[in-house]
Amino acid sequence: MKYYKIAFLILFISVFSHSQKSDFKSVNFKIADSIADSYQGFRLHNMPLLSCFLTKDLATDIEKFRAIYMWVCNNIESDHYFGEKTIRKRKKFKNDSTAFSVWNKLSREKFFSRLLNHKQTICTGYAYILKELCNLAGLECEIINGYSRTVYTNVNQIDIPNHSWNTVKICNKWYLADATLASGFFYVNENIFIRNYNDGYFLTSPELFLKTHYPLEEKWVLCDNDLTLNQFVEQPLIYGSTYKYNVIPVEPSVLKNEVVEGEKISFSVKLPSNFNIDSLQLLIDGRFKQEYIKATANNVSENILTLGYVFNKKGIYDVQITVDDKVVISYTVLVKRGKFI
Repeated sequence: MKYYKIAFLILFISVFSHSQKSDFKSVNFKIADSIADSYQGFRLHNMPLLSCFLTKDLATDIEKFRAIYMWVCNNIESDHYFGEKTIRKRKKFKNDSTAFSVWNKLSREKFFSRLLNHKQTICTGYAYILKELCNLAGLECEIINGYSRTVYTNVNQIDIPNHSWNTVKICNKWYLADATLASGFFYVNENIFIRNYNDGYFLTSPELFLKTHYPLEEKWVLCDNDLTLNQFVEQPLIYGSTYKYNVIPVEPSVLKNEVVEGEKISFSVKLPSNFNIDSLQLLIDGRFKQEYIKATANNVSENILTLGYVFNKKGIYDVQITVDDKVVISYTVLVKRGKFI
């Protein structure tokens, strides 16, 4: 699918920022990032020393966490195949916790060996290293286990718990972070890990996090939301680009939608501050043609942008919201024959 750009006058709006990073907008992370970069390649065999080196010259807890987080993101690689094997074993032993526990104990030595010697691991390893380095620096950090949604997992049906991430306490408030997804991705075709840091997973808004992360313990939702697990897996699909641009889907609240011919659906997203409205558009992809609807300031009320579309012909449509031609939210719409009243 090809997307094209249309040149418009750049238009900015100022709206409420929903990212937790806004709590630290006065903090310059350049020093923390520089320190993390200076210890690139440092071995994991002496984590107390590494934690000390990363934090000893930083005055605030948020800067210390930033340095540790950046080091983990830029030094640990995803162990894709071990992760796939772990998922297969979890599914196989879904109803036999004893068998899974035996397999888990047998594989633990390999898990830590690959982590310590090769800096390759799965999400649990990322979360473990982040927690250990933070705790050694005097920061309160916990591992959260739960469900993660991708285009392949936990989509319209509940799969097994498949992900781990972190929460850290700064100034008596808990914040969310996912070093695994922030670090990059595994390119299966080339059998290599592509390091591609995404800052959107650092101190992410709990509201956005809940679109792709559902904790086993309700207390780690960290926002006022009564979303059930069944509702979680039915949400629209979002991507790493969604975190990068910090946009949150509002309506429709589900991935799969049904209407009759002539019926209108409104697609709404919550925007961060100083968002470039001209960068966002709605793509309606039908069987025979594509339509692009460009956003303008007239589509925004407070911090909510809404674009509507009337589906006049029956069929199945892919609907995507894009920012800078990158897909950030996906829906499907089934249009049935009938008359909208």
